[in-house]
Amino acid sequence: MDISKWPLNRIMQLPDWCFGRRWWVGTYVGTQADVVNYFVIEESVPDIFVLWDVLIAAAGHTAGTHTNVTFRLCPQVPTAANIKTFDRLMRNMSHRAQMYDIHLPPVSTTHLGPMRNVINAGNNRIGGAIKIVAETANCENTVACLISSIPREVPDYLG
Repeated sequence: MDISKWPLNRIMQLPDWCFGRRWWVGTYVGTQADVVNYFVIEESVPDIFVLWDVLIAAAGHTAGTHTNVTFRLCPQVPTAANIKTFDRLMRNMSHRAQMYDIHLPPVSTTHLGPMRNVINAGNNRIGGAIKIVAETANCENTVACLISSIPREVPDYLG
């Protein structure tokens, strides 16, 4: 059955298996010590997609006290001058004036899921910034998002 004309709130009531294949989009962020490192995930995402999970893997820290991360929808790698102008990937996680959404221990692998958030990306990609506070050495970090597209057809018995 064609559900392409259904409103998103009705589509989101469908079972998880209707959303089809999920895939990881991510990037390696080799951070410099104690500075904000900006990134953009090169893989394109659908205009409207479902965010199922976020992975943040931080390794190689020696003296860092904590890791700050923000995810934004942006057309290119953000900069200090423009990052706050881009929409947050996950809304309502922090105050609008704050730069970072997520605060983690310095060495961790964190999954921020399971979640089931509809994201209207338009022509944007997933980007953001990561900073390991008080770190003295360069570190290795990976950020990734598990996404799927919105279904356009489902079996008739779900209608």
